[in-house]
Formats: sequence, structure tokens, C-alpha cells
Amino acid sequence: MSDEKKPTPQPSTTPSPSTKPPTPPPQQAKAQSPTKTAAISRRAFVVGALGASTLLAIGAFAPPSMPSWDILNPLTPSKEGPTQVTSWNALDQKYKNAVSAGNVYSPSDYSEFFYFPYPVADSPYYKNVIIRLPDPLVNPYYSTDDVLKHVAALNLTCVHLRCIVNPGYAGNPGSGEFRLQCPCHGSQYRLTDGVPVAGPAFDLGLLPLPRVKLSYDSATGNITATDLDGTAGIGRAD
Repeated sequence: MSDEKKPTPQPSTTPSPSTKPPTPPPQQAKAQSPTKTAAISRRAFVVGALGASTLLAIGAFAPPSMPSWDILNPLTPSKEGPTQVTSWNALDQKYKNAVSAGNVYSPSDYSEFFYFPYPVADSPYYKNVIIRLPDPLVNPYYSTDDVLKHVAALNLTCVHLRCIVNPGYAGNPGSGEFRLQCPCHGSQYRLTDGVPVAGPAFDLGLLPLPRVKLSYDSATGNITATDLDGTAGIGRAD
């Protein structure tokens, strides 16, 4: 018996016909260049900004006949028309009651307050007062009217820094003056015509308070506000 060893068979490297070769992994889609995306976004932004600027320019400078001419203007509420604020009998009776009670130097007791020509929801600066002027004061704008010469109606927004002024009396009883007085910085205005007579409004030479124009109906006794002469917080020119 021979001692020669038989060679050991080597495993075959040829794949078995029944064995499938491994499938290569699918290739992912090539990512879009971030530089290109950013460039597109910037371009879109610039185009949009130029378009918006063009529209705003057209709206700002277009003639009033075009619908968009006031696109940049603030929304201004509509003025109210003539508004009944009180009656002469009611106002005069308040004054007579104050005189009887010894409160003639407290003009708020025979005043009434109202908003005109804009309601408080539109602007708090259009609060006004109508007051039965204490005798012998006379409203210089209605000096020949038997009723309205005894009445004054003024806007209450101080032309200094837009606080609300109040009817009052400056000085000692009998030797002072009926005025509208600002509680914030001390401006004071004559009760008859709203002209500044003291405080910052006087020192700075500011305009008189706007006055409410009035009409009187002798048939009903009603007093109606018809217009506002001036602008609240700024004053009137006359």
C-alpha cells in the first residue's frame, strides 16, 4: 500500500448556476446644487420686490381718477353731519340751578360734553364742550343772536400736548376769569373763544382751540353742531 497522500480537492470558485450574483445598491438621485437653489430664490425675491415697488409707486403717483390713487394714504373716517347736541332750555336751566346753588364758579355744572364731528370710536381727540356762558359773558361769534350769544362750544384737546382741558375758573371768585384749564401742563384758554391766556399754549404762541359752529332752531329750541372750525390738537387759524 502506498504512503503517497492524495491531493485535497479545492473548492470551486465558479458560482453555482442556482446562485444569483448580488444586486448592486440603487444609485441615489444626484442632489441639487445648493448654490443653484439659493440663486433661484434670490432671483425670485428680487423680481417680487421690484414688482411690489412698481405697484406702490403707481398707487402713490397715480391721478385721483384711478381706483388705486390713494393706496398709501391713511384711512380717514367720514365726518358726521349736523348733530343735535342739546336744547337751549336744558342748558339754560342747568345754569340757573347752579346759580341758585351757589355753584356759578363751577362751570362744569352747566356744561354738556359730546363728540363731533367724529365719534370716540374714531378719535378720542374730538371731545367737545357746550356751555351756557355765565352772565355777562358773550360769545363774540354770535354776539347778535339772542340765544347763541349765551353759548360757547369748543373742542377740548389742548393744542400743547393734546391733554383734555376742562371748564374751570382761574383766580378768586369775582376777580378771576372763566377758562378751560389743562390738568397736565397748565395751559389755559378763555371760555368764550378758546384763545390761550396762560401756560405753555400761551407762552409758545399756539393757536386757539377749535370751535364748534352752532345753529339754533327757535321752533324746537334745539342747538345743533354744524361744523368744526379747526383741527383737534392743532387749533384754528382765526
